[in-house]
Amino acid sequence: MTKTACSSAAAPLWRRLCISLFGGLIGFAAVQSPPVVSGESQEAARREFIADRLVATVNGDVVTQSDLVWLLALDPDFSLVAVSDADLQRALAAKIDLLLLSQEAARFPLASLTSEQVAAAKQRLIKRFPSEAAFRERLELVGLDAETFDRLIRERLQVEKYINFRFQTFVLVTDDDVLNYYETKVRPTLAAAGTVAPEAPDEEQRALIVEILSRERAEREQRQWLEAARRRADIVPLAPYAKAVAPDSP
Repeated sequence: MTKTACSSAAAPLWRRLCISLFGGLIGFAAVQSPPVVSGESQEAARREFIADRLVATVNGDVVTQSDLVWLLALDPDFSLVAVSDADLQRALAAKIDLLLLSQEAARFPLASLTSEQVAAAKQRLIKRFPSEAAFRERLELVGLDAETFDRLIRERLQVEKYINFRFQTFVLVTDDDVLNYYETKVRPTLAAAGTVAPEAPDEEQRALIVEILSRERAEREQRQWLEAARRRADIVPLAPYAKAVAPDSP
């Protein structure tokens, strides 16, 4: 059994990937134009990205270096000019979390994905980039073909379904929770801005508070589940840089 450190390094990548695919599931993202690589440098980079190697296994599922490069390529904030071992470590930690969630999701009878859902998720991701042409060039650079791209989108959508089912469906926010949040967070903020707040929240404020508390509690449950799942998981690092992600491994 090994434990991965995903709280600080991998979490930003996971958040950006989630918002890119799911339109704001968790976290935030700022779009940056991917670097333009052309001519001989583009071909050299493509050869480097396509050269594959085994990186780790997670409960028997193999992770390759291509898996990590593809993960980074789908992050609109990430520059592919120079991919370091630290970048790959960060991607591996995020990939481990995705795999653990995907493995768990496979145990539940979740609804099948429709072609419309898959197409919509692809378009949400493409819109994170300056243009569809730039996005397609980026996929070609890392050797990510249409079939594999489709598979990755489907896997992440299934993870999203599981997250909604496992961590969001059963979140309970009571009236006392709403009032406490209003008294301790909303009213002091309004008072600091010179606004006199009423004694109780109106319906719009109440709905917003419920949404905030539901999201916070779902994310906390998800973090706790992942921490426990990492402790239980059989994670075997195979590449040298992977050992930093699984520090307890021999």
